[in-house]
Amino acid sequence: MKGVDIEGLVGQVKQNCDISDARYWGNYSICSLLLSLRSLFRHEKKIQPWEEIPHGAVSEWIADREKLWHQIEEREFLGLSIGGKEHGPFDAADISRLLAAQDIMYGAGVGVYGKPSFFLAELLSKYSLDGYEVIMSGREFARDLAAYPAMLQGTTIFVRRESLAALFWDKLEEIRLRKHRGALLHAFFQYGITPEEVVSESLYNRVLQIADEEAEVFVRHEIGEGVEGKMLGERWRTLLAGPLNRRVETYVRSIKDVLSDTSEKGMLKYVIENRKKGALGFYLSFMGGFRSVIFPEIGLLFPDFSEKEDWARVEMARKKGYRRAWGLAERVLDIFRLQGDAASEVIERELIDKGPLEQL
Repeated sequence: MKGVDIEGLVGQVKQNCDISDARYWGNYSICSLLLSLRSLFRHEKKIQPWEEIPHGAVSEWIADREKLWHQIEEREFLGLSIGGKEHGPFDAADISRLLAAQDIMYGAGVGVYGKPSFFLAELLSKYSLDGYEVIMSGREFARDLAAYPAMLQGTTIFVRRESLAALFWDKLEEIRLRKHRGALLHAFFQYGITPEEVVSESLYNRVLQIADEEAEVFVRHEIGEGVEGKMLGERWRTLLAGPLNRRVETYVRSIKDVLSDTSEKGMLKYVIENRKKGALGFYLSFMGGFRSVIFPEIGLLFPDFSEKEDWARVEMARKKGYRRAWGLAERVLDIFRLQGDAASEVIERELIDKGPLEQL
């Protein structure tokens, strides 16, 4: 389709991004919200990652954004008008097909804690893998607070290059500030980057290259997500849509994340088969919270791995993690079957507070 008003479309998508943020900003912890707002500020003001943010500018912008949220939090999401025809805000596949001739893509879906997420971006590439359509985006024109590096919607996997680069740039900042070393330092070494690097556009371009190289790893997580989701079935989705408290919902989602990563079609299997040392280091640096409790074996690999590169041990850890996560998923579903809407309290008492059973 020719003659699409891209500037007008950016404005429409941005309105839905703002409505989503207005409704769901309370899902974030204070620290996470501030970091997400800072990232969104950079995006909207076109401040590059290697550039300093003007002092006080973020605070003023956040105050204005909060006022906007109060004004629009009750609004419904808008339909998107393209070529004189109205499309639903979640009709990502149809809208992207209309925009493909102009090398533009549209992404929409529901993310963590039910927050709708929207973005409009350059279309970089598109390919099929294991029954999924993988779409890679480049420069983003509109986005909301939630900038997922990759997201599965149906049989489509969206991979966002800008979000991936931002993730790795933040990790680089961690080792520069000595907040995180070990596996993360090892990962950056695989790409020839050290903590002493000078922050610059050149360094960011090297981080973009990491994002390009590691994108397939994130795709494999989403494929694992799809495969394991089918095996868990509709009851799992019903459970997540029910009245779970925040701690229990995070725990249940963490089980699914470990299942996806350790799946035969998932991220770690791909990393092991392709001996991706950098990817393994990054993965270990991302571990934390409930995932570390559910899958402790993976955290024990370093520092020995950096010296011995024992991939057989990594594979053994993957298989053990999968067995435990699947056993916990079955326990969760059994509790849900017996307790219904009261499952949250029982999951918290019997699984979270007691910790994963070793025999799982």
